[in-house]
Amino acid sequence: MSVAVTLSIPDLFNSLRVKEANKALGTLKLPALQSLLAKSDRFSVQPQSPYALSNYLFHQPVVSSDNRSFASIMAAVERDDYDSKAYWLRVDPVQMIADRDSLVLIPGHDLAITDAESNALLQAFNQHFEQDKVALEFVSAQHWYLRMAFPVDLQTHTLDSVAYQRVDECYPTGNAASHWRKLMNEAQMLFFSHPVNEARREAGMPEINSIWLWGEGQLSESAIIERPNAMVWSDNLYLKGLATLAKSALASPPESYQAWQNTQNLQQEEGGGEISHHMIQLDPLIQSLDAMQQSDWLNALKQLEIAWFEPLIKALKQGEVDSLLLELGGAFRYHIKPAHLNRFWRFKSALNKI
Repeated sequence: MSVAVTLSIPDLFNSLRVKEANKALGTLKLPALQSLLAKSDRFSVQPQSPYALSNYLFHQPVVSSDNRSFASIMAAVERDDYDSKAYWLRVDPVQMIADRDSLVLIPGHDLAITDAESNALLQAFNQHFEQDKVALEFVSAQHWYLRMAFPVDLQTHTLDSVAYQRVDECYPTGNAASHWRKLMNEAQMLFFSHPVNEARREAGMPEINSIWLWGEGQLSESAIIERPNAMVWSDNLYLKGLATLAKSALASPPESYQAWQNTQNLQQEEGGGEISHHMIQLDPLIQSLDAMQQSDWLNALKQLEIAWFEPLIKALKQGEVDSLLLELGGAFRYHIKPAHLNRFWRFKSALNKI
């Protein structure tokens, strides 16, 4: 069976990072990576949301206004009583900070929310809106779900697209928007006076004073393509949801190519099925990129060269990998097959020119 590998590190080579490190990249020597980039077919990349990118890389239908069931896809992983026919919303506890005539949203992962605090706020919310038959479902301190039997006319902005931004132009729209805006406003008043936030104010901690609704949708039959011979190596919640619904295998991201191979060998010894497409996303590295200084980032590239790019070139030469797609977050996406390595006329370029 031919084996295709997708290695995804979105934002690794974003334009701002490359510009700031232009001089250092011009002299940095990473022969394996430079060979892969030089000899591959490259394709221009248009800006995509993380969800649209995940769908593309895992060979799922294009994300569109009619296919935005992000909450439903994630709930498939987190809810044991998941109902694919329900209409799902993500509801995340957040902080809203006044900034002149607008509010700036701080996501829950920056607020050090405990399970006890999250549960207390959720229970207060559910008691307050009991007559409206709106009930949140707890899955973690940082996010909840809301499910309904029927869809509503609502269009929202994803949490990652509004984090640390002014939200005055980003509130829900659609025929049902006024109802949900009212609910959000009531939740703000409810949370402001809640003992959880009174204790936080006394301790000098950021308040959990609002909620953000997003990811709305009811999963359609055409939203997921089953892929039993594929495997996702990622802890990203949305990718895990895609894999679960597509009946694909799932594992945490490996630390290196060798670790990936070792895990595969073990799975085969235990009678695992043959996999024709491995979608590998290096989540720990992705999550650390924003906090990296330039020197740390350059060191990360050197580590990737040893842990991934050198063994991938070797695997292509030896026929262990028949197709490799590299998503590195730059202006291009790169696809390479073993025969492409014979393109002797394609010379390596400096990494500041990728």
